[in-house]
Amino acid sequence: MQEGVNYQELSRRYGFAPKPESASRLTQLVSRQDSDLDEIAKVINKDPVLRKRLLRVANPDAENEIEYAVETVEDALMRNGMGCVLVLAMGTPLALALTKTFQTMLSLKLEMIDPGEAECLQGDHLLGTIHFSGKVEGEVYLRMNIASARAIAAGILGMSPEELTDTNEIKDAAGELLNIMTGNFKSNLCDAGLDCRLQPPEVKLSNNFHTPSVAGGGVERMALRTGKIHLFVDVTANPWND
Repeated sequence: MQEGVNYQELSRRYGFAPKPESASRLTQLVSRQDSDLDEIAKVINKDPVLRKRLLRVANPDAENEIEYAVETVEDALMRNGMGCVLVLAMGTPLALALTKTFQTMLSLKLEMIDPGEAECLQGDHLLGTIHFSGKVEGEVYLRMNIASARAIAAGILGMSPEELTDTNEIKDAAGELLNIMTGNFKSNLCDAGLDCRLQPPEVKLSNNFHTPSVAGGGVERMALRTGKIHLFVDVTANPWND
């Protein structure tokens, strides 16, 4: 991966979306423990994507917008506090870090899709987890089916998917992807004042598609795809851990 090249430069070079100004502003606000919820609400209400994401986080059991019990940004902030806002602030740099990693490592362009429109993973799938702690504490989960994991590992190792049959090699490649992705993620958070430390990734097979939230925090699920490769990224975080 190239050193000294930021996301904005990569977005111009490769044509993927630049980091939204509203997402940067939200991250700056969340990094302050004295943040004003009214100011946060204004930022989110001006950005339809952030608003949609917040309401999805605030209604974790709803299958669609018709089932939402929390329907406004203000109501979501009053009921859920900074926990749900924090996962939004962290989710944006995390998705950008994954996009950047795919572009620089695999020359593949990821696009975000609505998680409700993505197929749930059935049976065993690859699950990579990284724990972070510091000013905030939480987990990042990267999930993909075995076919997607094999295609990614083959690209990293310079092999064809058909050649790659060793599950351990696939897990190792997924761990490397997770390490680089969360390294970029950490850099973005530290730049915004949300310092954190990362533990080594854990990669295993799992058949559980549920992601528990850390105490006092929220959970956001994002879905991304490129061609036949589909990924799910979950982030859960507890605000103001220290």
